[in-house]
Parts: sequence; structure tokens; C-alpha cells
Amino acid sequence: MNKARTTTAIWEVKAIAISQIIMDDSNYLTLWGQVQQDGVWYPCDFVTTYEVMNTMLRYSHDKHDAVQMTIVQKLEDMRRIPEIIDLEVELGAAVIFDNMTFFLSKPENHEWEICADDGCYFIQKVIAIPVPPVTPPPIRAELNGKLGMCLETLRNNYDLYLGFIEIDLEDEAARMKAGLTDDLSFTMAYYAWQLHASQA
Repeated sequence: MNKARTTTAIWEVKAIAISQIIMDDSNYLTLWGQVQQDGVWYPCDFVTTYEVMNTMLRYSHDKHDAVQMTIVQKLEDMRRIPEIIDLEVELGAAVIFDNMTFFLSKPENHEWEICADDGCYFIQKVIAIPVPPVTPPPIRAELNGKLGMCLETLRNNYDLYLGFIEIDLEDEAARMKAGLTDDLSFTMAYYAWQLHASQA
């Protein structure tokens, strides 16, 4: 754990793995697991709040629905204290939380008995690592451009049709002059026009 980056007693790490969660009658959770530094996993225990744990689960999306449901179920059925959730038994493996930054600190004056040794840290907060936007491949961008031109043409044709209707041209004649004689092109032009109107 000595490889973790530290700034005024705060360590920042990018991934942790949790094997067991221990719940008691306090406002804190104890997590047994590992921390990753420079691609290596080190055994480590953590203490955190339910709020931070919820944030971790929220940032990990559907990947950790099973963890959330297991915690909720254990809380509802809690018969003994402390209650241990063994994720390796329940889910088949330790659960890795990554794509986020964990801010860890050493509890002062041994605030928790379990943190009396050097391998235990308090997770103060967690923030998500922004995911860079995915740039569409050139061929996709080209297709999007062509699709945009088609929609614009259809929309313009429908605008033209509406203009002819405004000057009291019969529906059939207005459709013919606007190039929308068949029902499919007329329907597509209408939807293109409606889509543009809803985005305006």
C-alpha cells in the first residue's frame, strides 16, 4: 500500500476489490478486499459510510445491481450483528469497483478497532472518472451526414407542400408539385418536418 499517491494524508486510488462487507449497528460499513496500485492488487480493509457505498454502486451502474440487492436483502433480514456479506460466495468472486477515484485516509487515533493496523483505510469520498466521448468512425459520420441531408430534403418538400396548401391548391396537386405523390414519401416527409419542429 506504500505505493499509493498521497497528498496531505489523502491517498487516491483508481480501483478496489471487495470480498466481504461487514454491517453492524453503526453508520459505517467495513469492507474486506484489495486495492490496486500500478497494476498490482494489495490486501486492504476499508471503512466507509452507506452514502459513499451508494455512490460507488451508482457509478458502477448495472454492473453492481447484484451487490445492491444483496445489501438490501441482508439489511431487511438482519438477525445478528455484525452481519457479513460474503460476495465471493454470493456472486462467485470479489467485486471490482473501477472507473472512479477513491479518496482514502488513515483513521486518526484508531477511530475503528478494525483499522488498528496499517492495511486499513477510510474511504472519504468517491468520484467518477469521466468517460471520453466516443468519436464515430469516419464511415458512420459520413452516413450521419447523408441521413441529415435526406431528412432536410424531405422536410423542405413537406414545407413546400404546406405552402401550396396555404394558397388553396388541392391536396393531390400540392403533393405532386412538392414531389410527394406516393404515400411513403409523403409520410416520411411529414415525420422529418415534425422531427425538425420538435427540435426547434
